[in-house]
Amino acid sequence: MNEDELGVVVGYDGSPPAGAALRWAAAEAAGRALPLTVCHAWDWNHHEWPGEPVPLELVRRPAQRLVKAAAAWAARHHPGVPVNTLTDRGSPSALLTDLSADAALIVVGSRGYGEVRGLAAGSVSGHVATRARCPVIVMRGDPQERDAHEVLAGFDGSPEATTALGFAAAEAHRLGTRLQVLIAQCERGSRMDTFELRTQARSSSWSELISRQRALPGLEAGVEVVDEPARPALLEAARKACLLVVGARGLGEVRGLLLGSVSQAMVHHAPCPVAVVH
Repeated sequence: MNEDELGVVVGYDGSPPAGAALRWAAAEAAGRALPLTVCHAWDWNHHEWPGEPVPLELVRRPAQRLVKAAAAWAARHHPGVPVNTLTDRGSPSALLTDLSADAALIVVGSRGYGEVRGLAAGSVSGHVATRARCPVIVMRGDPQERDAHEVLAGFDGSPEATTALGFAAAEAHRLGTRLQVLIAQCERGSRMDTFELRTQARSSSWSELISRQRALPGLEAGVEVVDEPARPALLEAARKACLLVVGARGLGEVRGLLLGSVSQAMVHHAPCPVAVVH
């Protein structure tokens, strides 16, 4: 499959976080005029019944019923959206990561059934956000329970942050809400952490926003520069956001890492859904 066939992909296991991911993904597909693909990976670790081969249909059929029920919900609530289902045996994180090569967007819950509570983020969501080849939205919290009306984008002037800002602008326009850009200090110890660079980032962000506002009429946006480290500044500002958007890594972060320290912290601790843009 390619992007036109996969469209927006949501990992679904029937858990409440997966339900939030399904609602968001279906709205994304409708807003982008793309298909929705509901997928579920299943596995059976017991190789045989006592003395007999495992009847895998006993595992496969419930997985198929699960995604079909989710697809039926999406079709009822977004009747113009083509909905596909996909089930496969194996690791959910591996399946979603593979699909990201041909998807427009991956949406996952913060944790699902079978993941240990108390971990900062579910193993599937953390793995996919780290390794995907397309933007990933991790559903931290449930937007339906939040009285928040802005999309927040972290920006430091890096190419990754510029790409993330474009994604954030499109999301704010789709949601009909305001875009707030936050420029904070780079990571402690970075030589990039200077007033001059934050001033340059502010100028760069406004230039990018003006371009986006021309392409997205009606987009309301603002830029704030704060003299605080990026992680606490973003976490605090995210309390007012319906979505936080960050680049996979930024200035001062070591290239070659799968996910920058700021984006990783947001996936683990943000109070709202987080989009990681690669």
